[in-house]
Order: sequence, then C-alpha cells, then structure tokens
Amino acid sequence: MANQVQRDREFKVSATSLYNTIADFESYKDFLPEVKTSSIVAGRGTPKVTVHFEIEVVKRFAYDLEFTLVPEKEISWRLVSSDFFKTNQGKWVLTPQGNHTQVRYELEVGVAFLVPGWIAKKLTESSLPQMFEKFESRAQGDE
Repeated sequence: MANQVQRDREFKVSATSLYNTIADFESYKDFLPEVKTSSIVAGRGTPKVTVHFEIEVVKRFAYDLEFTLVPEKEISWRLVSSDFFKTNQGKWVLTPQGNHTQVRYELEVGVAFLVPGWIAKKLTESSLPQMFEKFESRAQGDE
C-alpha cells in the first residue's frame, strides 16, 4: 500500500533560489544526511533527468528517479528502478510571492515489501518538516 502526503508551505526564499536548490540533485548529500550518494545518470542539461540515489533510513537502499523540470515552476518525478520502492512519485510546485515562495509538495511512496508503519511514516510524513528546513536553509545560502 502506498503512503501519500501533500503539504503546502511558504518558504522565505525566492522561487529561483529554491528551484535551483531542488534541481541541484548532486549536492543533496551536502545538506541531507540520509542521502549518501546522488548522481545524474541520464539527461544532464535537458528537461528530463534521471538521478541515481543511495539513501540510508534504517538501512541503505538505492533507486533511480526520472525528474521533469519546468524552470522555477515545478519539479516532478517518477520511479524508474529500485531495490526498495514499488512507487515513488511526486512533485514540488513553486509559486513566487515576491521574495518568498508558496510551495505545494506532493509525494506518493510504496515499498516493495512489508515494512513497519513507523518506517513508512518516516519516509513520508515525519521527516518532511526537517527536509523543508534543510532545503530552505540551503536556498537562502545561495541568494
């Protein structure tokens, strides 16, 4: 069964800076401690980019996501392959509001085998506020 989450939040940073931070996939390991590696494996410099991730949340696992990039407006993704996820799709929708950005974040995650509810919740809901803070802080540093 897939877990779905949707959150709306105002980020105190410009849409340009936030978009650039989200789209800088290879730097995720520098500010998201659960990301051990992230590298673009296809489509560099195009509107569709495939990124390979290795993350550690209780255990280490790997997956590839294909991102569709609409500069300064939206970044969506879908699962390409994984040794853990059955489903992983979502999007960031960015709406500029002066020097702030209204964000809608959507995520649907399903795993390939039974996992305890607290792990599924950590992958979706409970870690979102911290993740948002890390993206906002990183984007503020780029302004």
